[in-house]
Amino acid sequence: MGDFILLDGQYQRIQDMRSTGTASARVLHFAGRAPWTMREARTTYRPIDYR
Repeated sequence: MGDFILLDGQYQRIQDMRSTGTASARVLHFAGRAPWTMREARTTYRPIDYR
């Protein structure tokens, strides 16, 4: 959680991730957007902390 994924041309921050009951799919939850089922591998992006 806290990573970002590109959906519909915008980066969405992942707030929660759940299993669909199979090893090949996950349901991603976002703020302000309906949950989205990820059925294939996708690139996720992690913010860099420059502290």
